[in-house]
Amino acid sequence: MIYPADLQLHSTASDGSDAPAALVELCAQRGLRVIALTDHDSVLGLDAATEAGARCGVQVVPALEFSTRSEPARDLLDINILALGIRHHDATLQATLERVIASRIEQKIRQIERLQSYGIDISVDEVLARAQGVPGRVHIAQVAYERNPQCFSSISDVFAQFLASDAPNSTYVERTFSLRVEEAIEVTHAAGGIAVLAHPGAYSRVYNIDGVVQRLAAAGLDGIEVRYPYALNRGHYGASADAVAALVAHFRQVAAAHGLLITGGSDYHGTVKPGILPGMAGLTAQEWDILAARCGWQGGMVNAE
Repeated sequence: MIYPADLQLHSTASDGSDAPAALVELCAQRGLRVIALTDHDSVLGLDAATEAGARCGVQVVPALEFSTRSEPARDLLDINILALGIRHHDATLQATLERVIASRIEQKIRQIERLQSYGIDISVDEVLARAQGVPGRVHIAQVAYERNPQCFSSISDVFAQFLASDAPNSTYVERTFSLRVEEAIEVTHAAGGIAVLAHPGAYSRVYNIDGVVQRLAAAGLDGIEVRYPYALNRGHYGASADAVAALVAHFRQVAAAHGLLITGGSDYHGTVKPGILPGMAGLTAQEWDILAARCGWQGGMVNAE
Protein backbone atom coordinates (compact mmCIF):
# COMPACT_ATOMS: atom_id res chain seq x y z
CA MET A 1 0.00 0.00 0.00
CA ILE A 2 1.12 3.55 -0.76
CA TYR A 3 -0.19 6.12 1.72
CA PRO A 4 -1.20 9.40 0.05
CA ALA A 5 0.15 11.53 2.91
CA ASP A 6 3.74 11.01 4.06
CA LEU A 7 4.74 13.35 6.88
CA GLN A 8 8.41 12.49 7.28
CA LEU A 9 10.82 12.81 4.35
CA HIS A 10 14.41 14.05 4.12
CA SER A 11 16.35 15.76 1.34
CA THR A 12 19.88 16.96 0.65
CA ALA A 13 19.11 19.94 2.88
CA SER A 14 20.04 17.53 5.69
CA ASP A 15 20.99 13.88 5.28
CA GLY A 16 18.85 12.64 2.37
CA SER A 17 20.20 11.85 -1.09
CA ASP A 18 17.47 13.56 -3.17
CA ALA A 19 17.36 17.31 -3.83
CA PRO A 20 14.12 18.85 -2.49
CA ALA A 21 12.52 19.37 -5.91
CA ALA A 22 13.52 15.90 -7.10
CA LEU A 23 12.06 14.40 -3.94
CA VAL A 24 8.73 16.12 -4.54
CA GLU A 25 8.70 14.89 -8.14
CA LEU A 26 9.33 11.33 -6.94
CA CYS A 27 6.45 11.61 -4.50
CA ALA A 28 4.17 12.85 -7.27
CA GLN A 29 5.18 9.92 -9.47
CA ARG A 30 4.26 7.55 -6.65
CA GLY A 31 0.82 9.13 -6.29
CA LEU A 32 1.33 11.01 -3.03
CA ARG A 33 -0.89 14.02 -2.47
CA VAL A 34 0.58 15.50 0.73
CA ILE A 35 4.13 15.39 2.09
CA ALA A 36 6.12 17.01 4.87
CA LEU A 37 9.78 17.79 4.20
CA THR A 38 11.31 17.24 7.64
CA ASP A 39 15.02 17.82 7.26
CA HIS A 40 17.06 17.66 10.45
CA ASP A 41 17.24 21.07 12.13
CA SER A 42 16.84 22.68 8.70
CA VAL A 43 14.26 24.46 6.57
CA LEU A 44 16.73 25.15 3.76
CA GLY A 45 14.91 22.93 1.25
CA LEU A 46 11.36 24.08 1.88
CA ASP A 47 11.08 26.86 -0.68
CA ALA A 48 12.33 24.64 -3.51
CA ALA A 49 10.06 21.81 -2.36
CA THR A 50 7.02 24.08 -2.17
CA GLU A 51 7.67 25.41 -5.69
CA ALA A 52 8.00 21.86 -7.00
CA GLY A 53 4.83 20.86 -5.18
CA ALA A 54 2.89 23.61 -6.93
CA ARG A 55 4.09 22.27 -10.29
CA CYS A 56 3.45 18.62 -9.45
CA GLY A 57 0.16 18.89 -7.59
CA VAL A 58 1.65 17.83 -4.25
CA GLN A 59 0.84 19.76 -1.08
CA VAL A 60 4.07 20.38 0.85
CA VAL A 61 3.61 20.86 4.58
CA PRO A 62 6.45 23.10 5.85
CA ALA A 63 8.25 21.19 8.56
CA LEU A 64 11.54 20.08 10.09
CA GLU A 65 12.80 17.45 12.53
CA PHE A 66 14.45 18.74 15.69
CA SER A 67 17.24 16.69 17.22
CA THR A 68 17.09 17.40 20.95
CA ARG A 69 19.49 17.28 23.87
CA SER A 70 19.83 13.88 25.51
CA GLU A 71 19.12 13.94 29.24
CA PRO A 72 19.70 10.45 30.65
CA ALA A 73 18.53 11.43 34.14
CA ARG A 74 15.11 12.24 32.66
CA ASP A 75 15.04 9.19 30.32
CA LEU A 76 15.19 11.52 27.33
CA LEU A 77 17.75 10.10 24.90
CA ASP A 78 17.99 10.80 21.15
CA ILE A 79 14.44 12.21 21.08
CA ASN A 80 13.36 13.76 17.77
CA ILE A 81 10.47 16.20 17.47
CA LEU A 82 8.73 16.76 14.14
CA ALA A 83 7.64 20.38 13.77
CA LEU A 84 4.77 20.22 11.26
CA GLY A 85 2.95 23.13 9.65
CA ILE A 86 5.45 25.78 10.76
CA ARG A 87 5.96 29.28 9.41
CA HIS A 88 9.43 28.44 8.18
CA HIS A 89 10.43 32.04 7.50
CA ASP A 90 9.58 33.05 11.07
CA ALA A 91 12.43 35.25 12.34
CA THR A 92 12.66 33.64 15.78
CA LEU A 93 12.66 30.14 14.30
CA GLN A 94 15.34 31.13 11.80
CA ALA A 95 17.52 32.59 14.56
CA THR A 96 17.16 29.42 16.64
CA LEU A 97 18.02 27.20 13.69
CA GLU A 98 21.10 29.29 12.92
CA ARG A 99 22.39 28.55 16.43
CA VAL A 100 21.49 24.87 16.12
CA ILE A 101 23.15 24.51 12.72
CA ALA A 102 26.31 26.31 13.85
CA SER A 103 26.52 23.91 16.79
CA ARG A 104 25.97 20.89 14.52
CA ILE A 105 28.78 22.00 12.22
CA GLU A 106 31.14 22.56 15.14
CA GLN A 107 30.22 19.14 16.56
CA LYS A 108 30.80 17.38 13.24
CA ILE A 109 34.20 19.08 12.84
CA ARG A 110 35.26 17.75 16.24
CA GLN A 111 34.02 14.27 15.32
CA ILE A 112 36.04 14.40 12.10
CA GLU A 113 39.11 15.46 14.06
CA ARG A 114 38.62 12.47 16.36
CA LEU A 115 38.38 10.18 13.34
CA GLN A 116 41.61 11.68 12.04
CA SER A 117 43.28 10.90 15.37
CA TYR A 118 42.47 7.21 14.72
CA GLY A 119 44.32 7.40 11.40
CA ILE A 120 41.23 7.69 9.19
CA ASP A 121 41.81 9.67 5.98
CA ILE A 122 39.04 12.29 5.98
CA SER A 123 38.84 16.06 5.60
CA VAL A 124 36.44 18.61 7.06
CA ASP A 125 36.06 20.44 3.76
CA GLU A 126 35.04 17.30 1.90
CA VAL A 127 32.39 16.38 4.47
CA LEU A 128 30.90 19.89 4.50
CA ALA A 129 30.84 19.95 0.70
CA ARG A 130 29.11 16.56 0.67
CA ALA A 131 26.44 17.79 3.09
CA GLN A 132 25.18 20.66 0.88
CA GLY A 133 22.94 21.71 3.75
CA VAL A 134 23.19 20.60 7.38
CA PRO A 135 25.99 18.07 8.00
CA GLY A 136 25.17 14.79 9.67
CA ARG A 137 27.01 11.64 10.67
CA VAL A 138 25.97 10.00 7.42
CA HIS A 139 28.06 12.51 5.46
CA ILE A 140 31.07 11.69 7.63
CA ALA A 141 30.44 7.98 7.11
CA GLN A 142 30.13 8.34 3.34
CA VAL A 143 33.43 10.17 2.99
CA ALA A 144 35.24 7.89 5.45
CA TYR A 145 34.03 4.78 3.64
CA GLU A 146 34.98 6.09 0.19
CA ARG A 147 38.45 7.26 1.22
CA ASN A 148 39.28 4.29 3.47
CA PRO A 149 37.97 1.11 1.80
CA GLN A 150 40.66 -0.88 3.55
CA CYS A 151 39.17 0.06 6.94
CA PHE A 152 35.44 -0.33 6.36
CA SER A 153 33.19 -2.89 4.72
CA SER A 154 30.24 -0.47 4.42
CA ILE A 155 28.88 2.86 5.57
CA SER A 156 27.18 1.00 8.42
CA ASP A 157 30.59 -0.32 9.44
CA VAL A 158 31.81 3.25 9.94
CA PHE A 159 28.95 3.77 12.38
CA ALA A 160 29.65 0.44 14.10
CA GLN A 161 33.33 1.23 14.62
CA PHE A 162 33.29 4.98 15.27
CA LEU A 163 30.12 7.02 14.79
CA ALA A 164 27.54 5.25 16.95
CA SER A 165 27.35 6.52 20.51
CA ASP A 166 28.10 2.99 21.78
CA ALA A 167 30.83 2.22 19.21
CA PRO A 168 34.08 0.77 20.62
CA ASN A 169 35.97 3.84 19.37
CA SER A 170 33.10 6.29 19.56
CA THR A 171 33.82 9.76 18.23
CA TYR A 172 30.65 11.18 19.77
CA VAL A 173 30.92 14.65 21.27
CA GLU A 174 28.26 16.85 22.84
CA ARG A 175 26.98 19.86 20.97
CA THR A 176 27.73 23.26 22.42
CA PHE A 177 24.09 24.23 21.87
CA SER A 178 21.00 22.06 21.54
CA LEU A 179 17.35 22.36 22.43
CA ARG A 180 15.79 20.45 25.27
CA VAL A 181 12.72 18.50 24.18
CA GLU A 182 10.37 20.97 25.85
CA GLU A 183 12.18 23.85 24.13
CA ALA A 184 11.73 22.18 20.74
CA ILE A 185 8.00 21.93 21.46
CA GLU A 186 7.88 25.61 22.46
CA VAL A 187 9.80 26.75 19.37
CA THR A 188 7.46 24.71 17.17
CA HIS A 189 4.38 26.30 18.72
CA ALA A 190 5.86 29.80 18.46
CA ALA A 191 6.31 29.21 14.72
CA GLY A 192 2.67 28.14 14.36
CA GLY A 193 3.28 24.40 14.08
CA ILE A 194 2.38 21.22 15.88
CA ALA A 195 4.98 19.20 17.77
CA VAL A 196 4.98 15.45 17.08
CA LEU A 197 7.14 12.77 18.66
CA ALA A 198 8.91 11.02 15.77
CA HIS A 199 9.03 7.19 15.61
CA PRO A 200 8.29 6.54 19.31
CA GLY A 201 9.12 2.85 19.03
CA ALA A 202 12.65 3.50 17.79
CA TYR A 203 14.27 4.89 20.95
CA SER A 204 16.20 1.84 22.07
CA ARG A 205 18.04 3.76 24.80
CA VAL A 206 14.84 5.07 26.40
CA TYR A 207 13.76 2.95 29.35
CA ASN A 208 10.04 3.88 29.48
CA ILE A 209 8.80 5.51 26.26
CA ASP A 210 5.17 5.46 27.41
CA GLY A 211 6.19 7.46 30.47
CA VAL A 212 8.10 9.89 28.25
CA VAL A 213 5.00 10.39 26.08
CA GLN A 214 2.91 11.07 29.16
CA ARG A 215 5.36 13.71 30.42
CA LEU A 216 5.75 15.35 27.01
CA ALA A 217 1.98 15.45 26.53
CA ALA A 218 1.78 17.41 29.78
CA ALA A 219 4.49 19.71 28.38
CA GLY A 220 2.50 20.48 25.23
CA LEU A 221 3.31 17.65 22.80
CA ASP A 222 0.59 17.59 20.14
CA GLY A 223 0.98 14.20 18.50
CA ILE A 224 2.78 10.93 17.87
CA GLU A 225 4.09 9.50 14.62
CA VAL A 226 2.15 6.25 14.85
CA ARG A 227 2.69 4.62 11.45
CA TYR A 228 6.40 4.11 10.63
CA PRO A 229 8.51 1.47 8.78
CA TYR A 230 10.19 0.04 11.86
CA ALA A 231 11.35 -3.13 10.11
CA LEU A 232 13.70 -1.06 7.91
CA ASN A 233 15.22 1.05 10.66
CA ARG A 234 17.72 0.61 13.44
CA GLY A 235 16.24 -0.89 16.60
CA HIS A 236 13.70 -3.13 14.86
CA TYR A 237 15.47 -3.97 11.61
CA GLY A 238 14.01 -7.13 10.11
CA ALA A 239 10.99 -7.17 12.43
CA SER A 240 8.00 -9.17 11.23
CA ALA A 241 4.87 -7.52 9.87
CA ASP A 242 3.02 -8.66 12.98
CA ALA A 243 5.64 -7.07 15.26
CA VAL A 244 5.44 -3.76 13.39
CA ALA A 245 1.62 -3.88 13.46
CA ALA A 246 1.78 -4.41 17.23
CA LEU A 247 4.00 -1.33 17.64
CA VAL A 248 1.65 0.77 15.52
CA ALA A 249 -1.38 -0.45 17.46
CA HIS A 250 0.31 0.23 20.78
CA PHE A 251 1.21 3.81 19.96
CA ARG A 252 -2.23 4.44 18.51
CA GLN A 253 -3.59 3.47 21.93
CA VAL A 254 -1.03 5.67 23.69
CA ALA A 255 -2.02 8.62 21.50
CA ALA A 256 -5.69 8.06 22.26
CA ALA A 257 -5.00 7.81 25.99
CA HIS A 258 -3.40 11.26 26.02
CA GLY A 259 -5.59 12.94 23.41
CA LEU A 260 -2.70 13.26 20.96
CA LEU A 261 -2.86 13.67 17.20
CA ILE A 262 -1.79 10.78 14.98
CA THR A 263 0.69 11.18 12.13
CA GLY A 264 2.75 8.80 10.02
CA GLY A 265 5.76 8.92 7.75
CA SER A 266 8.24 6.80 5.84
CA ASP A 267 11.40 8.57 7.07
CA TYR A 268 12.61 8.42 3.47
CA HIS A 269 16.28 9.39 3.01
CA GLY A 270 16.86 8.06 -0.51
CA THR A 271 19.91 5.85 -0.95
CA VAL A 272 20.96 6.58 2.63
CA LYS A 273 18.23 4.21 3.88
CA PRO A 274 17.87 1.46 1.26
CA GLY A 275 14.48 -0.17 0.87
CA ILE A 276 12.41 2.77 2.08
CA LEU A 277 10.23 4.61 -0.44
CA PRO A 278 7.93 7.65 -0.08
CA GLY A 279 4.44 6.61 0.95
CA MET A 280 5.60 3.30 2.42
CA ALA A 281 4.22 4.64 5.70
CA GLY A 282 2.05 7.64 6.35
CA LEU A 283 -1.61 8.54 6.64
CA THR A 284 -4.66 7.47 4.68
CA ALA A 285 -6.70 10.20 2.98
CA GLN A 286 -9.24 10.05 5.80
CA GLU A 287 -6.57 10.24 8.49
CA TRP A 288 -4.98 13.24 6.76
CA ASP A 289 -8.35 15.00 6.52
CA ILE A 290 -8.87 14.51 10.26
CA LEU A 291 -5.41 15.84 11.07
CA ALA A 292 -5.73 18.80 8.68
CA ALA A 293 -9.14 19.72 10.09
CA ARG A 294 -7.91 19.60 13.69
CA CYS A 295 -4.88 21.71 12.80
CA GLY A 296 -6.76 24.17 10.64
CA TRP A 297 -4.67 23.31 7.58
CA GLN A 298 -5.93 23.75 4.04
CA GLY A 299 -5.85 21.13 1.30
CA GLY A 300 -7.64 18.11 2.70
CA MET A 301 -8.20 15.08 0.49
CA VAL A 302 -11.91 14.68 1.08
CA ASN A 303 -12.47 13.78 -2.55
CA ALA A 304 -9.58 11.32 -2.78
CA GLU A 305 -10.41 7.81 -3.84
